[in-house]
Amino acid sequence: MSHNLDAARSFLEQLEARGGREAAVLAGEFSDIRARSAAWKTEGVCSTEAGSQPGNLRKNRYKDVLPYDQTRAILSLLQEEGHGDYINGNFIRGVDGSPAYIATQGPLPHTLLDFWRLVWEFQVKVILMACRETELGRKKCERYWAQEQEPLTIGPFYITLTRQTLLNPDTMLRTLQVTFQKESRSVHQLQYASWPDRGVPSNPDDVLAMVEEARHLQGSHPGPLCVHCSAGCGRTGVLCTVDYVRQLLLTQTIPPNFSLFDVVLEMRKQRPAAVQTEEQYRFVYHTVAQMFCSALQNASPQFENLKENRAPVYDDALSLRTSPALLAISRPLGGVLRSISLPGAPALAMADTYAVVQKRGAPAGAGPGPGTLSTEEAPLYSQVTPRARRPGAQSQDAGARPEDAQGTPPERVPVDQGPAGPGAYEDVADGVQTGGLGCLPVRTSASPSSRASPAHRALPLPGFNLRIGRPKGPRDPPAEWARV
Repeated sequence: MSHNLDAARSFLEQLEARGGREAAVLAGEFSDIRARSAAWKTEGVCSTEAGSQPGNLRKNRYKDVLPYDQTRAILSLLQEEGHGDYINGNFIRGVDGSPAYIATQGPLPHTLLDFWRLVWEFQVKVILMACRETELGRKKCERYWAQEQEPLTIGPFYITLTRQTLLNPDTMLRTLQVTFQKESRSVHQLQYASWPDRGVPSNPDDVLAMVEEARHLQGSHPGPLCVHCSAGCGRTGVLCTVDYVRQLLLTQTIPPNFSLFDVVLEMRKQRPAAVQTEEQYRFVYHTVAQMFCSALQNASPQFENLKENRAPVYDDALSLRTSPALLAISRPLGGVLRSISLPGAPALAMADTYAVVQKRGAPAGAGPGPGTLSTEEAPLYSQVTPRARRPGAQSQDAGARPEDAQGTPPERVPVDQGPAGPGAYEDVADGVQTGGLGCLPVRTSASPSSRASPAHRALPLPGFNLRIGRPKGPRDPPAEWARV
């Protein structure tokens, strides 16, 4: 176990060493990944002949997202009835080298039978879905599951819904009963419905919760996980990569020279455009860093004491999400995650200045009014803007395109007409809104109108106007700064 944690710690230390160069480093890595992926096609390392055949073209949701011949899933079930062997899907190897995932596109109306042939033939027990049926007015996936009181018949397959549970506000779990030639099987489907078409999930915990539940449902079943979004590339690649690294961690097989760059590159050799945008690449880095950070916390003496005291930690001993109890533990390795950024409004790392406290005397002749505190009782706090939100520290989102935007068939008219160009399928706008991230997010400012609680009210000091700097040694932030 120690060498496994050493590899995780080394990964986090490398991120910490990059400091403010993290964004530029990840941008360079992703650019290199895209260049190598393009070279494989021109050099013939990865071919797409099957998907280019006239009889198979209409089975591709996007005309330029074709499965690699070297790893494509080949169907044999029902071929004797005149059905072909083609489906837009690829096998991706797991940590033990065996096919652990089938990365495929969201089914089209005329490929629903092929989708269930795939699930049945390769004994899929769990399906991970990372999109909605319709997004931004465009059809992204045909419904292939039954609804309550509405069984579904697709060719020789008869599908019923036996259970539907909302695991959290973002994830739906459906249990389906699938019958084929008098044999019935249970198939579980996890649908993550809040993955924005133009970005990444706001919280890595949601993705970790999904892959944890998938592995719990999978148990010791030998079949692969079926993972899909719309094109089966970007969001699908993120899920496969996160689960793959999680399996490395849980099986204690993280190599000493672990490289997330190499993992994503290997994914792309097996499924085109897996982890499709730079924004998704950053998200994978952040999620893996959070996994490793949580694993190190779980292995710390403080965590062992926490479990002995029966603090509210996750029941699942393999959970790598950030539990509320873990937030009370000092984070390891300083702020190793503060330079990994995500779009939106994530928690911000501690800035160089904690607060600016200003005392102002009341105007001459003025007294405290009804319902107000005197200046001796109510300190005024001026707002401190963290570095990541200061002017010039970031650029606004320039209109990142959806991860499934490239290759829209002629009959599909996108609602949003953004600038397009060569390679637009993988492009992502530069300069997304960013903010530092850490294992223990804290707040660095208070509203000018907020009042200090009695427990933290400062004594009046005439003319006091002091900028409090970052302490040189360890310091526990006030409890109200911790975000649970």
